[in-house]
Amino acid sequence: MYVAKAGTSQYYGDEVKTATERNQLDKHDFLRLLTTQLKHQDPMNPIKDQDFIAQLAQFTALEQTQNLAQVMEKFVTNQERMGLVGQATSLLGKEVVVINSDTNEVAQGLVSAIQFADGMPQLYVNGKAYFLWEVQAIQTAS
Repeated sequence: MYVAKAGTSQYYGDEVKTATERNQLDKHDFLRLLTTQLKHQDPMNPIKDQDFIAQLAQFTALEQTQNLAQVMEKFVTNQERMGLVGQATSLLGKEVVVINSDTNEVAQGLVSAIQFADGMPQLYVNGKAYFLWEVQAIQTAS
């Protein structure tokens, strides 16, 4: 819960939130607003059932859209990782030219193994690990 200090525009609560986070509403904020709206409604002109149901339906649709967006983000991330895995495994047994991005050292040899470091594939060429993006050329082993 945010409490405005008299004469300031800062908010205080259980945790400090940035301006962007304060401008985003979630389901808890919606329920607080709805409860407040019901508490302070005019008894002679209460909220109609249809209006209440429409607000609830809009909120449900919004929440489902947000959930779908989160699932899609995870899906895209996993697809990107799977693409890297496929690229790395396709290089097993092939001769490659790699350049170490730290030392600019050029090496050539067969990809003998693949290892994952922090979710990124590393190719082993001549006993040394190289990242997939350090591959400069690919040749079929003879």
